[in-house]
Amino acid sequence: MLERFMPFTRRRFLHTTTLASTAYSLGLFSNPTSAADALQWQDLSPGLALITGAGANVLVIHGNDGVALVDGGNSASAVNLLALVSSKTGKQASLLFNSHCHRNQIGCNELLGKQGATIIAHENTKLWLGTEIISQWEKQVYPPLPAHALPTKTFYYDSEQLTFNLPLTYGVLPQAHTDGDIYVQVPERNLLFAGDVVSVGQYPLVDFATAGWIGGMINGLTQLLTLCDDKTQVIASTGVTNKAHIAAQLELCSALADKLGTHYYKGGSYAEFVASKPTAEFDAAWGNPALFILTAYEGTLPHVTEIRRFGRRA
Repeated sequence: MLERFMPFTRRRFLHTTTLASTAYSLGLFSNPTSAADALQWQDLSPGLALITGAGANVLVIHGNDGVALVDGGNSASAVNLLALVSSKTGKQASLLFNSHCHRNQIGCNELLGKQGATIIAHENTKLWLGTEIISQWEKQVYPPLPAHALPTKTFYYDSEQLTFNLPLTYGVLPQAHTDGDIYVQVPERNLLFAGDVVSVGQYPLVDFATAGWIGGMINGLTQLLTLCDDKTQVIASTGVTNKAHIAAQLELCSALADKLGTHYYKGGSYAEFVASKPTAEFDAAWGNPALFILTAYEGTLPHVTEIRRFGRRA
């Protein structure tokens, strides 16, 4: 895991403060109280279901082996979510994947951890959840989780496999949305859970507070494309999509990386970069780019020497 935060200059304080308010005005952070009352269950195929309304999508894998969840929504929805799972399947969840460390994904960790469930995550996700996270762009400090809520099985590199009702493959998407993102694949059903590395309905977020950066996101999206075909159902935290959407997001991120590399090497300022409207060609399809530009710009600062490798001209 990389350092938790970078030096906070006056320039960075001014535009992160502005963009934190922008993030909330765009609705990029869920209201956990209302989410707890808005849970919806959708059957995808026998033994697979999707729960929406918990702050982020939750994949349910159920059958003779029990119930596994891929992500757990936010903490305010956890009791209702687990009750819904139990009512639909007749069983309690005993396996949980954390796609990354953000609070909209780890809301069931405490309850399921107390019950002795296995919690699988990347090692960096466990490290983040066990320490204080200072998120400058949100103006938010997240305390560490209690020990019983931390992942109990972690891995570092590549991918691993297990069978839990269905054969599952899970693997790392290094330093993309965070530095602990993973995917979970259900090959027999041609389904891929991609967490927040894939963004649906809004621009992606490159969380530099947890060491995400746009070059890593480009690598992650490229990797996800190798796991898809044109019929793959892709579950993101914010929606359900397909391979074509991943390719479109890759083009978007590569275009911005190209402009970031050029801008950094010219010595331009952040204000000048924003004024250049670097995402103008994509805004009609993706919405307000303000937070994406900010987080991509800040996350690139530790990677100035390598950013030009990730542009779409590379």
